[in-house]
Amino acid sequence: MTRDVQYGTAVASVYDTLIAPAMPTGEAVDRLRPHVAGGRVLEIGVGTGRIAAPVASIAAHVVGVDNSEPMLEQFRAKGLPGNVELVRADFRRPLPVTGTFTAAYSTMGSLACVSSRDELTRALTHVRQALEPGAALSLEYYSTATYRPLVALHTLTVPTPDRPGTTTFTVTLDDADILTMDTRIDEDGKAPVLFGEQVLLIERDDVEACLARAGFTVEDVAPAGEHEPYDWYTARADG
Repeated sequence: MTRDVQYGTAVASVYDTLIAPAMPTGEAVDRLRPHVAGGRVLEIGVGTGRIAAPVASIAAHVVGVDNSEPMLEQFRAKGLPGNVELVRADFRRPLPVTGTFTAAYSTMGSLACVSSRDELTRALTHVRQALEPGAALSLEYYSTATYRPLVALHTLTVPTPDRPGTTTFTVTLDDADILTMDTRIDEDGKAPVLFGEQVLLIERDDVEACLARAGFTVEDVAPAGEHEPYDWYTARADG
């Protein structure tokens, strides 16, 4: 089963300096813009505010949900935009938010942090319950086209972007479709940073089926490009 809080202190300590810079925000914000502009918006897996901060400049209000207090602390330390509210919560349970939202989104594969298709469906149902009918849900989900070859490699070491050092990924996939990826970041002159994550790696038609069971109609799926980690889904909350 996936860990209660996967992205704790170790990840938070390097997220903004080493991880986030490898995933520029511009394309994601451009994709979200038509759905979030001027609206009351929910982000699932807000983390350190990589996406929430720029979205706040075009949305009326943003509520960001995350179960990792260290990640939320990093966001607060940078200074929250006045129209951003943070809620510590686990999306695998009913969301402790009030009112409804005109749009929701989840980037960096956050919604894949579940242990089964049923758990993913329940998590998506919790999001659906917070949305107005017709509201857009945009999400990035781990691409099997990218990650199955990594499983075959098992271990991959690459230069750390813009830093002197390397990042090593050790990747496995079990019979329950749980992908485990252990990461070691070695930066010259510093102690290694180690952390792991577990996500449900399923095919696109499975993700679409979970969305449908949760009360969404899928409008579009943009497959991950070469060496990109996530497929991008756009769905609408059923009336």
